[in-house]
Amino acid sequence: MMNFIKTGALLFILMSVVACGGKDQKANTNLDDQKEWTEAELLDKGDKLFRGKGNCTSCHMADKKMIGPSIREIVKGYDAVGADLEAFLRGKSDAIIEPANFSMMQPNLTITKRFSKMEMDALILYMRSL
Repeated sequence: MMNFIKTGALLFILMSVVACGGKDQKANTNLDDQKEWTEAELLDKGDKLFRGKGNCTSCHMADKKMIGPSIREIVKGYDAVGADLEAFLRGKSDAIIEPANFSMMQPNLTITKRFSKMEMDALILYMRSL
């Protein structure tokens, strides 16, 4: 009986360590957020996100309307009303610029919603630099 209790306790401790260890690893998967970034590095990262992972260039240009409004128009519009561009890119607020076309942006929002804090900061800094 004592061996059964010891084995059960050992198994419980082992499962607890494994379960807790997995959560810690997930919390530290994006080490980029822990680095101090210069503005130049963030701008470069934002440019790469805009052209690559974010898939923004499929609909947006810096200064011309394409499928979607220009980035300058978006930034100007959000700033004019004091709206939170990050909240929109995270899918937590409604579109302010061309809301009728919002449904076309849904696939890209599934990408930007998952951006780390650093990636989002870099993307928005880049958008504001255009």
